[in-house]
Amino acid sequence: MNIQTSGLILSTGRTGTMFFASLLQEIFPQAAVYHEAGERSRLINIFTHAHLSGFLPLSVPLWAWQRVIAIDLADCQKEVYIDSNNMVYALLPLKPDLYPGLRVIHLVRDPREYVRSHINWARHRPKSFVANYLTPFWQPNAWLLKEMTWSKWIGLSRFERYCWIWDFKNRFIGQLAESEIPYLRTFFEDFFGGPEPLARFNEMLAFLGLERAIGIEDRFQRPVNPAKGKSFPKWQNWSAQQCRQIQLICGETMHTYGYGNEPAWLEKLKPSNGVAT
Repeated sequence: MNIQTSGLILSTGRTGTMFFASLLQEIFPQAAVYHEAGERSRLINIFTHAHLSGFLPLSVPLWAWQRVIAIDLADCQKEVYIDSNNMVYALLPLKPDLYPGLRVIHLVRDPREYVRSHINWARHRPKSFVANYLTPFWQPNAWLLKEMTWSKWIGLSRFERYCWIWDFKNRFIGQLAESEIPYLRTFFEDFFGGPEPLARFNEMLAFLGLERAIGIEDRFQRPVNPAKGKSFPKWQNWSAQQCRQIQLICGETMHTYGYGNEPAWLEKLKPSNGVAT
């Protein structure tokens, strides 16, 4: 193993992780770059959620990590290893010493857009439907994690569950900001639709110890792995009830990250619109 720096890009999913892996692979052939270290990372995700829920010891997700990722790390002959991988978001705060020279990039997306994207993704892609609707422990469970009562959790709509998933995952990853691990929080909207996407990308590269990129501004206009279905609308077309639900479930975290300050959104939250603030 020659790795000096391990860069992990962690998120809730639906945040452009495949885009960043593809772009980094293209412009930095001297680095070993992966997206979710292949489909095998899914076992790590499932086993870690089962561990957090009290069904498995930590040794089980660690066993999966050893079989899936440790082998690649041991064989890596490059100095920089990057994995854009939301499947290890929960394992890393539990066992941060797994990677040599670890540096963590926490990629955050507006919860209103995350929920919309994830619902459309899960509905219209068969493999994602099976994972999100039929696979035990694919997503965290608020009741098993003792954040909600059984009756409250079972009564949540799919929309409300994705709101909670966004909140939980970002809170869990955010623990690393208080650790000794080098941590950078960055935002999806700064890359896709922001005024200076290349500047934000170069901040990410500097954090990973990579040289600046030039002349690739157009790449941030090309979506990778977009949700195919568009049946669930943008928040501007949400009902008053949906606005209230996301505000109640993840309002504190979303405001911590600077979301939800738009005049149009604040108007939706006024009591006169039937939404409690």
